[in-house]
Amino acid sequence: MLEQTWSERLQDYVKPVFGYALNRTGNRQTAEDLTQEIFLQLLKTLASGTSVNHLEAYVWTVARYTWINWLKHKGKHSIVSNGLPEFLADGTAEPLDQLVHHEAFDQLRREIAYLSELQRRVLVMHYYDGLKQREIAAALNLPVGTVKWHLHEARRELKKGMNLMRVKGELSFNPISFTGTGHTGQPGPDGETGKFLRSAISQNIVYAAYHKPVTVHELADELGTPPPFIEDEVRYLAEYDFLTEVSPGKFQTNMILWNTTREQLEETYSLYKECAAEVADLHFQALMDVRRSVEETGIYYPDKDYNFLLWTLLPKNIGEQGAAAKAFELKQEEIPLRKDGGRYIATATIAPQDWSREELPFDLRHYEICGPMIRNGGGELALWQLDSYWSNRPGWKHLHFQDAELCHAFWKGDLRDETASNEQLALLLAKQYVLKQDRGYSFNAVWIDHPDIIARLRKVIPDLSKEYRPIVSRIHEKMYEITMRNKPKHIAPQVDYMSKINAFDGQLIPYILKHLIDRNLLQPPKPHQSKSITTLVGLIH
Repeated sequence: MLEQTWSERLQDYVKPVFGYALNRTGNRQTAEDLTQEIFLQLLKTLASGTSVNHLEAYVWTVARYTWINWLKHKGKHSIVSNGLPEFLADGTAEPLDQLVHHEAFDQLRREIAYLSELQRRVLVMHYYDGLKQREIAAALNLPVGTVKWHLHEARRELKKGMNLMRVKGELSFNPISFTGTGHTGQPGPDGETGKFLRSAISQNIVYAAYHKPVTVHELADELGTPPPFIEDEVRYLAEYDFLTEVSPGKFQTNMILWNTTREQLEETYSLYKECAAEVADLHFQALMDVRRSVEETGIYYPDKDYNFLLWTLLPKNIGEQGAAAKAFELKQEEIPLRKDGGRYIATATIAPQDWSREELPFDLRHYEICGPMIRNGGGELALWQLDSYWSNRPGWKHLHFQDAELCHAFWKGDLRDETASNEQLALLLAKQYVLKQDRGYSFNAVWIDHPDIIARLRKVIPDLSKEYRPIVSRIHEKMYEITMRNKPKHIAPQVDYMSKINAFDGQLIPYILKHLIDRNLLQPPKPHQSKSITTLVGLIH
């Protein structure tokens, strides 16, 4: 009885559904078979007790999915044509005409993808799902007049787009990839640059939008990817300020991409090497002259190895005295503030296409650093560290405030033989903060046992800021000029900030260390020191 009731109610849809099927198949016999399959599916699901609040919408939903499954089963070419006779004619055709017909449908589907998100939804719901304008309005919570306007605009855009010859950009067949990402500043809880730019599509979006503002459609053409696959990614990157909407619908990259040329790299090397030579010997000798005074401050360093202590004092003093030179002002507002509260300049590196690092007349690895890095919990206890070619450490992601807490617990004698303490001690041993020797365990990093020690150190170490001032200024000005040669103007404030930082508390440090090692003044770390050099732990705040 129930099936008869549904059969009667479905009689009103026989002709419309048959027209729907004929419109898609172009063949009467095939359309009859498809119509029969659609009504069979409707009767089966309705007779099973499925609750239907809106029969008409349900009929067209079932018709749509039956048609899709029909195509998959028959292996036919999927097309979207219902209700769009103004673009393509229906009916049977000769083989060549059918080919042209299907190519036109491919073009039509492509252009539908280039509509705005709302226009695309309205168009598909009306022509593909078979919904009336009032039903679309109810589903999208829009006035019927707005739906009508969007349909009109969508048709107009489709007609215009069908006459366009869209050319895919180079990134569609030769995409770039980042060899590394980085940041200067403090990441938020949602992560840093690498977390947001881990996919190939996100990397190519920021690359394509780097030198000039682009729309989503322009990005789609350049990447050879339909706009629907780009829209969400663009929205996400803009939300976290990796892209900036400089005008309605136009986005530009808001981070630094390091695509350094060989010429730039060789100029940078010569500049830093020359500047490092001017201050390295002076700074080293100054710390040697006050060795006894430094020892009397109470600072701890293992085995009274002053060379080991210099691996910490030199980098830390270079940064502090370079900053004290006050050669320029660092403006916090030049660093983007992210949605999650993080504040950092995002960077990414692109591998050079026309040369390799092996061709350089120097080993670039000697001059790569990460840091300085500080980990603290808001109190006096903190950890300062800088990674370089000579430190055998896995990277900044493995440096945690917990390291400082465990070092403090060891120093106070709180790590006993309990299981938890054994695990914590194992971590300290793995990172070489602690060594196991014949006489027991010993601390293997520079340790500050009282905040006053920092004040004593600053008092006894000579002030070299005047000597650093002209060096820092020269590095900043020259590096800004070198770097901006192949950078867009809108990123200039961030490049300027990075050039300032690297003038004293960044890139200069490894050049000074390398200069001193080459002159046999500073000795390379011993194997048991390689993981804990350039590290300062303790009550340093």
